[in-house]
Amino acid sequence: MTYPASNQTMPAGGILVRKLASAVLFLVAATAAAPSAEIGDPARGLAYARTDCSECHGVEPSDTLSPFSDLPTFREIANIPGMSELALISFFQTPHPTMPDFVVEGGAIRDLIAYFGTLRR
Repeated sequence: MTYPASNQTMPAGGILVRKLASAVLFLVAATAAAPSAEIGDPARGLAYARTDCSECHGVEPSDTLSPFSDLPTFREIANIPGMSELALISFFQTPHPTMPDFVVEGGAIRDLIAYFGTLRR
């Protein structure tokens, strides 16, 4: 992509960042306009994580490593500074270049967020 006012080219990563930023802004606007979401069930969130996430991530509260050592455990993700409910919603609804084409749907998001809440220190 070329910037309109110059001949400089935007790096490929810049395009991805702009698309991700647009998606996050859309989610912020949608969330702000929506009534408060139901509280999820942490036990169902853990069950979902065991079924759908544990092949790559350490999902148990006691896990200190993930099956793929370069990937964070759920406890590490939950304790990232600024990792809010909104950030998790965005994360679960946005495909990631380093993950399979995987988007969490509906009630499973609330359950996973509730489970992440149990992992915070």
